[in-house]
Amino acid sequence: MSKKANIIHDLHHHSILSDCCKDPEMTPERLLVNAIENGYNTICITDHVWDARVTGASDWYAPQTVEHIMKSLPLPSSDKVRFCFGCETEYCGGNKLGLDRSSFELFDFIVIPVNHFHMVDFTRPSHINTPEAIAELLLTRLEELQQLDLPWNKVGIAHLTTDVTFEEGDIKDVINCISQERLYKIFDFFAKHGTGIELNAGCFKPGWEKDKDIILSVYRLAKKAGCKFYFASDAHAVSHLSIKETLLPVVDELGLTTDDLYDIP
Repeated sequence: MSKKANIIHDLHHHSILSDCCKDPEMTPERLLVNAIENGYNTICITDHVWDARVTGASDWYAPQTVEHIMKSLPLPSSDKVRFCFGCETEYCGGNKLGLDRSSFELFDFIVIPVNHFHMVDFTRPSHINTPEAIAELLLTRLEELQQLDLPWNKVGIAHLTTDVTFEEGDIKDVINCISQERLYKIFDFFAKHGTGIELNAGCFKPGWEKDKDIILSVYRLAKKAGCKFYFASDAHAVSHLSIKETLLPVVDELGLTTDDLYDIP
């Protein structure tokens, strides 16, 4: 019989090599110390990247090349924690992914957000600005992404209910506009291809429980489709690395067991 899932890893966090990380303590060495302190068996560093082989980078992304984030290597090691080298790239629609396929083999894990919609006129056209339109764009981007030839079993789909999906409004309004039928088909694909679905601590800010039926509806559908989940701090500062208190209630609400957890191959 499967046991209740525990927070045994953190598969999405950043180092000082990500331009949005301003905490000088966010080094691979510090991430490993945190993992040991929390009893994790696996962690993955996932700095932002835009491959120089792919045209169309934003001014913010352009300096964050594959070569830039590989400065973290070699990663520190421990006999207690598997330390994986990953990245967080960008999907902008129109089959444009910020990582060239020739670079896939360099990474143990590739985190892909489809809803960094705060990057207006890069990931989201400015005229798309209502809950209905944002929901449609989110579903379309997920469906488009699935047409790409990716190493799906080492891909994680990032923070599907993050506030940056619709900074001008409320993510709950977007979720209420999502077609459950289309989303289930999307999750069915991810389940069959061994893709991880992220439970990001930043999506469960204090007070989220009062809207839990709406927020968790996305993840309940993923579970129904047979998806595997992984935990993520998405930390850009040491103060954000602790996630057990935030995510254990989510584990309880979703009824996750060890069989529901994603593992980096």
